[in-house]
Amino acid sequence: MPTTHEHVEKAESFERVLLNFDDQNPDHWDWIAIIAFYAALYWIDAFLATQGRHLTNHRTRNQLVAFLPVHGDYSELYVLSRQARYEAGHLEQDEAIRARDFLLSQIRQWVQ
Repeated sequence: MPTTHEHVEKAESFERVLLNFDDQNPDHWDWIAIIAFYAALYWIDAFLATQGRHLTNHRTRNQLVAFLPVHGDYSELYVLSRQARYEAGHLEQDEAIRARDFLLSQIRQWVQ
């Protein structure tokens, strides 16, 4: 099972990928939110690993996140990424930027 450090490395890797997306390009907006969500997921997993929890599914993670101060931010990112991934919804620029610059940032700062 991954260590806390490995989860942090993965989160930071996803954040570096975010730097490659043009937030002025509508084709990138969905991807910005999706990758921001996965970066947040790894930040959450890093925190949970410090508590001896090592999760392998969204359901259990979401149940545990419900008790964390960042649950609203994480839940919003989760919903945005699901819209982009499964509902063929096209996110708006402001949603993508909020996902990357605010929601992900809040989660990272809380974990650190």
